[in-house]
Amino acid sequence: MALTDEQAWTLTSAGLVALADGVLKGGEATRILALAHAQLPAEEQDAWIDRFADAGALWEYARGLPRPPADRAADILRSAWSIALVDGEGSAEEAEVLGRVGELLGVDREPLTAWRKAWTAEAGELAQYVAAFAAMMLHRRADAARDPMQAIDEEGRAEFRALLARLPLSEPRRQRALRLLDQAPTLDELGGALQLAEPERRGRALEEIARQIRGSNHAAFGRQLFLALAARMAVPEDGARVILG
Repeated sequence: MALTDEQAWTLTSAGLVALADGVLKGGEATRILALAHAQLPAEEQDAWIDRFADAGALWEYARGLPRPPADRAADILRSAWSIALVDGEGSAEEAEVLGRVGELLGVDREPLTAWRKAWTAEAGELAQYVAAFAAMMLHRRADAARDPMQAIDEEGRAEFRALLARLPLSEPRRQRALRLLDQAPTLDELGGALQLAEPERRGRALEEIARQIRGSNHAAFGRQLFLALAARMAVPEDGARVILG
């Protein structure tokens, strides 16, 4: 099935933001390739992967795309900015590229700057939920080991620190999150906090937690814990399994 114009814009703008510093690397590369695999038929994936390696070709392709409806521009730009936040806080170079993409979509710089700040703040909040779930999963894995209630080992601590480095957290929030290694939230605490969030934000948090689970080396364990969290939040099991993918 051919890409819709909106899907083409989503892939293109995300790729341009990822290439803002001249190279596709790290978590950005992983996220872009996952996006391509999810939206593209197999026969088109190689051509897009080549396009993602060449910012000039990607800009040329973007300029030839039909402009999407005005009410879809914000979602396309939000998706693109989420790529900048994969490896931490977005850079000035990435913000500039987002501004240029916004101009192609007919979005002025001033409102886009306000949107970008709001998206960054929201991403930081979602990152706290992801960190809390990851810490809870590490503690549950430690509790399930041969020696009950054993501490999280250095491998687990390194895994958690690496996750925090990829999340859009300010340094103070990152330091607070590190304390979760010694005292993780309970299922009730995390579920209760998520229930207090706005429905749209709560849904985004669950989707981001599920995405982290899919990329984990302990996906089966994470899925079980996710279903328990969903049950605590009164999310139907069928719906929770759809989110998990």
